[in-house]
Amino acid sequence: MSDCAEAIHNRLAELAAPTASSRVIDLGCGAGPTLLALSRVAPEATLIGIDRSAEFLRQAQQELHGHLGSVMALAADLRTPLPCGDESADAVLSYNTVECLPDPEHLLVEIARVLRPGGRVVLAHVDFDSLVIAGADADLDRRVCHAFADDVQGWMDHADGRIGRKLGLLLARSALRLVSVEPLLTWSTELSGHAEARIGEIRKALLSADKHGRGTVTAAEVEKWYAAVQEADRLGGFFFSELAFIAVAERPSDGCLAGATAPPNGVLPGHEDRWASGRSAAA
Repeated sequence: MSDCAEAIHNRLAELAAPTASSRVIDLGCGAGPTLLALSRVAPEATLIGIDRSAEFLRQAQQELHGHLGSVMALAADLRTPLPCGDESADAVLSYNTVECLPDPEHLLVEIARVLRPGGRVVLAHVDFDSLVIAGADADLDRRVCHAFADDVQGWMDHADGRIGRKLGLLLARSALRLVSVEPLLTWSTELSGHAEARIGEIRKALLSADKHGRGTVTAAEVEKWYAAVQEADRLGGFFFSELAFIAVAERPSDGCLAGATAPPNGVLPGHEDRWASGRSAAA
């Protein structure tokens, strides 16, 4: 779950530091909140959104209808090679995507391949094992939050609720040079906005887990937890926080990575027709 109101998208765009001539890729772009933040920073940059959901890509295109630079939307599975040429990107970003991949190291190899020497990658992820939610008693609250962090939902290939804290180590072990790791805390004293959406997501996911026989908490326990959270809000004692980590790395300026020569337009054969210039975005 992610929307344009989340401050993290602006921070990701700031760390990517795109210019008018930059080509930037957003992996697992969803409906485009990070791409929109990038557009605000560099309205003439070339923006490339990659996601396996055609519907999300359509929504991202709508979000970027006013972007002055070139825009491209690519449907692709991040478990396979990226549909981009070698050394074809100045920056690569990804938010709340890496945990869904059974082999995140493979994605880092691909990111290193598509980055130009000196290019930057910005990875960010909520550490779902860091959730703090006031309301229920300690035992039930721990079991609910941990169950959510560990749940492999039906649309996911894999899940690692502690991936946020591991991003720096993943990058440090890759061919890229780790630059920095920083936390970003989202919090609220009201059951509204992002807090309400995340708690609703937790409830929905765990009710589904119980229904499909993969849950570690029962539906009754989930509803008891949810009622306690609502009561805390009614009494004015509600609190919510979640911690995201943002890791930045660069491809060494003097480093050479093995791979094919990049096509002239930076897109692998078969994807050329997905380029669009000006304010439009190709489907």
